[in-house]
Amino acid sequence: MTATTEQQSIWLELLGAETRYYNAGGIRTRAIESGSGDPPLIMLHGVGGHAEAFARNVVPLGRHFRTIALDYLGHGLTGSIDGRLTKEAYTKHLVDFMDAAGIEKANLLGESLGGWISVMTSLLYPERVNKIVYCVGARLDVPVDEAAAKRTAFGRSELQRLTKQFNADPSRENVRERLKWLFHKPERDITEELVDLRWELYRRTEAEGVRGHAGGTASDEALTPERLATIKHRMLVLWTDHNPSAAVAEAESAMNYLPNAELKIMQDSGHWPQWEHPEEFDEIIREFLQRP
Repeated sequence: MTATTEQQSIWLELLGAETRYYNAGGIRTRAIESGSGDPPLIMLHGVGGHAEAFARNVVPLGRHFRTIALDYLGHGLTGSIDGRLTKEAYTKHLVDFMDAAGIEKANLLGESLGGWISVMTSLLYPERVNKIVYCVGARLDVPVDEAAAKRTAFGRSELQRLTKQFNADPSRENVRERLKWLFHKPERDITEELVDLRWELYRRTEAEGVRGHAGGTASDEALTPERLATIKHRMLVLWTDHNPSAAVAEAESAMNYLPNAELKIMQDSGHWPQWEHPEEFDEIIREFLQRP
């Protein structure tokens, strides 16, 4: 039996959720929503991603919170701006979305680049953030040993290679190749439907979110020890044992500088733990957010 026949369709996973469009500071912004309650939970996907990265989580977590999976700036079916997508652009768009959706303060759950956006929003707009989940987050710059540094450098260079490969030859097969990077066990977790969905989104949007991140990180955007030490919000650092973008040692090192954080490591997972083990992921999130 193949992974495709074993796993439920994205659209069945999202049964009962709503897709809505908001005017976020002049940017047409897509959100997939479920549930009710305050503060809501806003979930932010990774670079080149889209709201369906949380297809397996929106409805289950919506039983406990108002849960929103967002296509953020320049990704999915959300619009973009001229010029480089900076921390100021991403965070302003998120706050503009919150204003449009009537959200005063939110819990932010960010995976990969979405984790970095969540942290930057807490620093630039601290009054708009309640708790943060930094999941296999991007742009950490903390000291680690040589072995961990080499593992992290290799994983990041592979993502750049696959991104450049897609940009040079946009095709469904190169979408699949880039997707493989996300998963500890691609044969288990990649479905034909997921490949089709991402390929169609890339064709409609000319893959702006992928093309814009083929290179490195600006020095003023890195999460250095000095920057981590200024984060006052309660924070969950959620990592995996096979995260290709940063070794576990990086998350452990970050804990030395974060003043109000805890670390949780999921096993048998790569860069999409919310998809690879959704029930475990949802329980970790629910417990953290509901804890006083």
